[in-house]
Amino acid sequence: MSIAKKLRMLRDKQNWSQETLSKIINMDRSTISRYETGRIIPNDETLQKFAEVYKVDKDFFKTNRGFEEPAPNPSGFMMKEGPVDPDLVMIHQLLEDQADLKKALIELHLMAPKRKAFFSHAIVNFIKLNNIHKEKM
Repeated sequence: MSIAKKLRMLRDKQNWSQETLSKIINMDRSTISRYETGRIIPNDETLQKFAEVYKVDKDFFKTNRGFEEPAPNPSGFMMKEGPVDPDLVMIHQLLEDQADLKKALIELHLMAPKRKAFFSHAIVNFIKLNNIHKEKM
């Protein structure tokens, strides 16, 4: 599988738009498009950025074998038998069911600290308001 196809496949697997990825790795969206269509080939430094974002080994992009599920690099935290915290299970399910929410939270994560704090506070207060006025809605 070509580097271009692998890049596209990894981005699609994350359910990210090219715009979202461009913000994560600080690269023009059009450049990502050119990489994914094979019009240009990323250099080693750029492949390293992609490898870090997708948590795969940089050599994954250089092999010409067919696609195999990339082995993620260990992040320092590994779940051995699944999440124990039931809240995390519910959050994970919510993010799987609500793709727009997942994208919005990624955007929130990419914001500057003050903006992130402002919007996080607003979301928390909006949910608290909903709980207070359940019977009115």
